[in-house]
Amino acid sequence: MTLIHIAILLVSLAGFAALALATERHAEHLLRRVPAPQWRLLARVVGWVLLAIALALGIVYMGTGLGITLWLGWLSIAALALVFAFPKWPWQPKERVKPARPAKAGAAAPALPPAPPRARRWIAAALLVAVPVVFLLTLKSTPIAPLLRADAVAGQVGPWSFRLAESNRNVPDLVAMDIPMKSYQVRFCEDCDAQIRAAYLKVNKPRSLRAAGIVLNGARWNRSVDIQLPANTTPDSILWLTVVGKDGEMHQAQVRLADVSPATVAWFKQREDKPQAGREAPQQAQ
Repeated sequence: MTLIHIAILLVSLAGFAALALATERHAEHLLRRVPAPQWRLLARVVGWVLLAIALALGIVYMGTGLGITLWLGWLSIAALALVFAFPKWPWQPKERVKPARPAKAGAAAPALPPAPPRARRWIAAALLVAVPVVFLLTLKSTPIAPLLRADAVAGQVGPWSFRLAESNRNVPDLVAMDIPMKSYQVRFCEDCDAQIRAAYLKVNKPRSLRAAGIVLNGARWNRSVDIQLPANTTPDSILWLTVVGKDGEMHQAQVRLADVSPATVAWFKQREDKPQAGREAPQQAQ
């Protein structure tokens, strides 16, 4: 995931650099000469294409909402990096001398003394640094989408590939009658998704298609489902993913519950050990 962030930042930097070369002022600043109009046009096209590629990287790997947000954040950091880099560039443009303005007739009001140049620079630098710092802190606190986490399980069900992950890593939620429920998310490949009619998930092998489990809601990439976990769930329990294609063919895949939900397996093991400890205590008392 870190490589994606670095790629978006570097591609954005390259895009802004190309757009800078597309202008006469910045091109003369960077190259000490003004390129021909056709080269500036090419640089402008390349710059916008690179920024579009950075946006596409964010959307493909992070999803639409988070991808656009990250792209805007890295875009701001890339722009700030160039703002700090331009004054340090070895070829600096000549300072333009502005002609003095003629004094206006009449008594002029006394002007306020300007802030010292060094103080203004420090204030501007602090504001510029605060933007990427706040963005990075927000990015660090943003949870990773379940299907993008490292513990998401990849597999193959018939001709289709998939990724399976629990929506959260917590223990199961207890609903009415202390029934444990767990939420899962499944993503099929983009080409596969158009060929799938329905997908089901349950613990333990289904006896038939009518008992294939709970159907996954949603379409196009993300599907989710809340399933009931049996009371006899053990570390060896299996999640069965049943997928029916639009051609009527049914395919199944198995995923160990311990691989996708280790906290849930530990929770069931703890509940199983408590009654045993309760039974052993009266025997020792006798």
